[in-house]
Amino acid sequence: MSRKIAFYLLPLMLLLLSNLTAAEEQKQPSRAMIYSVVLPGGGQIYNEAYIKAGAVIGVQAYLISRAFYLDDKAKHYGNLMDEFAADPYSYQLYQTKRDQYRDDLRSDYWWIGMTVALSVADAFVDAHLSNYNSEKEKVRLKFEDKLLQLELKF
Repeated sequence: MSRKIAFYLLPLMLLLLSNLTAAEEQKQPSRAMIYSVVLPGGGQIYNEAYIKAGAVIGVQAYLISRAFYLDDKAKHYGNLMDEFAADPYSYQLYQTKRDQYRDDLRSDYWWIGMTVALSVADAFVDAHLSNYNSEKEKVRLKFEDKLLQLELKF
């Protein structure tokens, strides 16, 4: 199953990465959000925030791999519950362990959702602020002899 997912996602990721590295004058916030949703760290790569992208990719990769691990463990203990249904002590022990792994898995789903939401919000804001320095140069305040002047360049 995971090989099928990797088989389908790999070309999509390569296509996105090729589009992400294209330099643009003005970043598009909606595009940054889409990239961030589709590929962990994609919006940060689009915004050229490579350290943030590495952090997002690392955290989300850890959480997703942990979710797969916890799911496998919960299924394993569920199978053991079926095997030892006749022994009440073993059944209860395996049920407790299965439930513990399921609770941890639900918690990981929540954290994955939160990191995706924060990553999307960060990509959106960074894209809006991408031309901040060039816009900042257009506005100047001048202080001359008790006089304050605002200079705007168009």
